Amino acid sequence: MKHLTTTILLLLALAAHAGAQPRRAEATAESATIERTAQAERQVLIALCVNQGQVVVRGSDGGEVRARAEGAADLRLVTPNVQPAPRVDVLISNERGGQPGPGACGQLRSLDLTVPRGATVRIQMREGNVDVSDVSEVRVNVIDGDVELRGITRGAEVSCMNGDISLSDSRGAARLRTVSGSVEAKNVSAVEAGDEFEASSTSGDVSIESVGHGQVRGMTVSGAVLYAGALARGALYDFKTISGDMTLTLPSDSAFSLHARVVVEGDIITDFPVKTVGPPAPPAPAPVPEPPDAKPGKNKPPKLPKAPMQTRLDGTVGTGGSAVVNLTSLSGTLHIKRQ
Repeated sequence: MKHLTTTILLLLALAAHAGAQPRRAEATAESATIERTAQAERQVLIALCVNQGQVVVRGSDGGEVRARAEGAADLRLVTPNVQPAPRVDVLISNERGGQPGPGACGQLRSLDLTVPRGATVRIQMREGNVDVSDVSEVRVNVIDGDVELRGITRGAEVSCMNGDISLSDSRGAARLRTVSGSVEAKNVSAVEAGDEFEASSTSGDVSIESVGHGQVRGMTVSGAVLYAGALARGALYDFKTISGDMTLTLPSDSAFSLHARVVVEGDIITDFPVKTVGPPAPPAPAPVPEPPDAKPGKNKPPKLPKAPMQTRLDGTVGTGGSAVVNLTSLSGTLHIKRQ
């Protein structure tokens, strides 16, 4: 009986050891670093999709794409049968030796990409953060995660469901949208005359500083809108918030046309003298005819609907200039400050 018990314990130990081997091998494979390289054109298109992980993209003066992944089972750089490649698809596999097809999304801990500075980068992300700098164009879609962009030279478009967006020291058209999170943009200029800038959030603040486009829009449903910097000549600035304050900080010599409105509740405060332009007088209400069977003193005229409460300020600041500033809030304070 004693020998039988010893034999059973030994077999159980061997079985546990054998079962543990694949798990350790799998853990080792997942923790390994994978590196890949592909020759690419200076204006190469880079496309990747990630279910979960952190993605960092850096532009360089080289003519190749270098990828370094951690926490992935496999990594491939797929190119057409042309060298240098005009397009590189970065494919991540969760199974060693797997062959993920175009558009496949994988999971990893981190992915570092070095690409030519003229590259256009397209990233689809389910969960994780994205950090891109020193490339030509960027298009990012993230469900849950933050996006930080710097040194973009031709344009940026970002869409987030839950996450913050940051764009700085960049050029070109920009469209930055998040549902739950904040948007910050600083030192962004246009490349072409038609380039526009738009930053919006459903639940979060929108902060814009030193943006020089012909059309600049900042919008939020629940949050504050902040703008700081000079106004470009001939530009249109349109800022809106449903529930939140709005603050513009402008140089003391600014000149522009102003149209500010608070629909329900809030104040309009300005550090600049505004030469107001009175709104046109409302038309006189039409007389209400009495019904044919009206009896004196017995019938009251119908109640007219009340006009909504509004606080408005329309006019010019300085010489008026050619810039136009539109400010609208349903409930909040509008403040125009001097720098």
